[in-house]
Amino acid sequence: MTTGIVIFARLDSSRLPGKVLMPLAGVPMLDWTIRRCRATGAPVTLATTDRALDDPIADFAAAENLSVFRGDTNDVLGRALAAARSFGLDTLVRVSGDSPFIDPSVITAVIQVHERERPDLTTNVFPRTFPPGISAEAVPLATLERLNAEVPEDRYREHVTLYAYETPDAFRIVNVPASGTDYTEKGHADLHLAVDTPTDFTRAEWIARHLPSRDAGLEDIARLAREHDLAKEHGMKASGEGTLT
Repeated sequence: MTTGIVIFARLDSSRLPGKVLMPLAGVPMLDWTIRRCRATGAPVTLATTDRALDDPIADFAAAENLSVFRGDTNDVLGRALAAARSFGLDTLVRVSGDSPFIDPSVITAVIQVHERERPDLTTNVFPRTFPPGISAEAVPLATLERLNAEVPEDRYREHVTLYAYETPDAFRIVNVPASGTDYTEKGHADLHLAVDTPTDFTRAEWIARHLPSRDAGLEDIARLAREHDLAKEHGMKASGEGTLT
């Protein structure tokens, strides 16, 4: 059984264009994601679109000795299936490129549970007990092929596993919860650690600059995220922002 992590990334985010190559503590955000995925010991590759717009992502990945698959822009499900086939994967572990703080131990837990249980989909977001930005899914090739054949609407093709989550009776989905058997630390589900907006990026930059190491675990990251949010809240109160009059 061949299992590999595939990082999905593109440059034209509507809320923060170019975010995956923006620097966090002087290092492109995508490099953070790659480094933390590689810490699992599993093979790591990248999937982006076949547009010239995303050439910088492909070039960056190539410079990092990362194999790259390029496919359809909007049909992310089709791109995932084609990537799995191209990389010879029996199981594709999906990670988003805007997850610079993805926890290697969470990815490892998802992979281990998937290899033990062999369900249609293994995830840590159903239900979510980890914050956005700490998400991983293990999707067998057979499931990708089934989804590719069955999904009824284009909106499902933009989100690889959305159809499975919305029709859970039709799929065997195994969830890896925080503080569960396979991952015993607190999950910090109330935080938001993905980088979707300029505000998210400013926060992530502050966290990155204050981490003891780029390899720091979720506990350190969560602690700093809370320190940042608390300081920001106090600053707003001191200036009168956000108060009712």
